[in-house]
Amino acid sequence: MKVTLISPPSPFLIDQKAFPPLGLLYVAGFLENNGIDINVADLAGRETELENALEQYMDADLYGITSTSPQYPQALKILKLLRRRNPKSRITIGGAYPSSLPEKCVRDGFDFVVAGEGEEAMLQLVTNREKRQAPGIIRAPYIRDMDSIPIPSRHLVDIRSFAYTIDDGSGTTLITSRGCPYVCSFCSKEVWQSGTRFHSANYVISELKHIINRYDFKHFLFLDDTITLRKKRLFELCSRMETLNIKWRCYARATTTREMLIAMKRAGCVEIGVGVESGSQKILDIVDKKETIEQNAAFVELCKQVGITANVFIMIGLPGETYETVEETRRWMERVRPHKFGFNIFMPYPGTPVYKNPNRYDIQIFDVPEEKSWVKGRQGEYESFVATNALSRNEIERLFGELFAYFTELTSWQPGVGNK
Repeated sequence: MKVTLISPPSPFLIDQKAFPPLGLLYVAGFLENNGIDINVADLAGRETELENALEQYMDADLYGITSTSPQYPQALKILKLLRRRNPKSRITIGGAYPSSLPEKCVRDGFDFVVAGEGEEAMLQLVTNREKRQAPGIIRAPYIRDMDSIPIPSRHLVDIRSFAYTIDDGSGTTLITSRGCPYVCSFCSKEVWQSGTRFHSANYVISELKHIINRYDFKHFLFLDDTITLRKKRLFELCSRMETLNIKWRCYARATTTREMLIAMKRAGCVEIGVGVESGSQKILDIVDKKETIEQNAAFVELCKQVGITANVFIMIGLPGETYETVEETRRWMERVRPHKFGFNIFMPYPGTPVYKNPNRYDIQIFDVPEEKSWVKGRQGEYESFVATNALSRNEIERLFGELFAYFTELTSWQPGVGNK
C-alpha cells in the first residue's frame, strides 16, 4: 500500500519555509517503522502549481493531509484535485483544524478525519485497508510511552530547505513533550487534550545528536508549549546538552526560576518566548492565565540578568478588552522593555473555551474566512474578527497598528522576515 502524506501551502505566512512539517514527519516515521511505503509531499510555496507539485504522487492508495485553520482552503483544493486525478484513492485529513471540526471535514468530502493524535490513527487506516473501513472520524488512543514513537522522518523532505534564524545560525525544530496542563480560555487542546506526556532525556539527547550528525544543524527551536514543566528533567537535559555546543530557543512560563534559567543558559539557550498575553491583570484573570503581570515583568528582568533574550507574546482584543486595558499593556511594555515582542490580534479558534462559550465572556465573534484565520502573518494584513463591549473591530485594528509601531520603536525590534 502506497501512502503519501501532504503538507499544504501556507500563503498567509511571511516565510513558508521557516518550519518543517514536524507533526506530519512524526506520522511518517511511525508508519515507516511499521514497514509502510511512505512519501511526503511538501507543498510550501507551491499554491499556484498544486497539480504540478503533486504529479509524482498520483499513484498513492491513501493520502493524509495535515491542516491548520488557515491552511484548510488549500487542503480543500488538494482534495478536489486528488478526487479528479486519483478517484480510487482514499483521502484523510488531520491536524489542528480537523481535530476541532471533524464533522465539518467529513461533510466537506474527506473520507476520514483524524481527530487527535495521528500516528496510531493512520496506522489503523493502513492496516484495516482490507476491511474497507467505513468513512468517518478516527480517534485512536493516545500513545502513553512517548519514547516508543520513532523520531520524525526528516529524510523524507529537504530538511535543509527549511531555515529558522536562531541567534547567529539557521535552526530546525523538535519537540520533547506533547500537551499542556494549563487551561487558558483562548487556547485549543483538541489535538493533545489535557495533560502532558514527555520524552525521556535519553530520547531527546539521542534525537539532537542524530540531527547534528546527519543534517549538521547546531541551532534548535524546541516547540514544547512549556519546556520547563518538569524541573528535574529540565536540569538533566541542560546538563547533557552542555557538551553538544548548540544554541537553542524555547517557550516557557513566567514562573521559570533563576536556577532553571542559569542551567538553560549554560546549555546554550539564547532566547525564551513567553506568553505574556496582556499587561492588564484584569485580562489575564478573565482568560484564566493563572499568572500576574508582576510575575511576567520579573521573568523578563531575570532573563536580562542571566543573559537570555526575552521574547514576549502579546494580544489585543481578548475578552474584556477596553481602552484602559490596552493602555495598561502599553504602560507594561514601557516599564518592562523586553528584548523582543510578538504582537497579534486575538483570533478565536474552534475548540477554545472562548469560541465555545462567547456568552460567558465579553466578546463578540464574527465569521472568520479560513484563509484569514491566522494568528501571525504579514504586517498590514491583520484583521479583527472580534469585538468587545468597549472596542469595535475597527478600533481594535486601529489600536493594534498604533501599538505595533510604538512597540517596535520602544524595543528597536521589528518582527518579520529575518527577525522571527
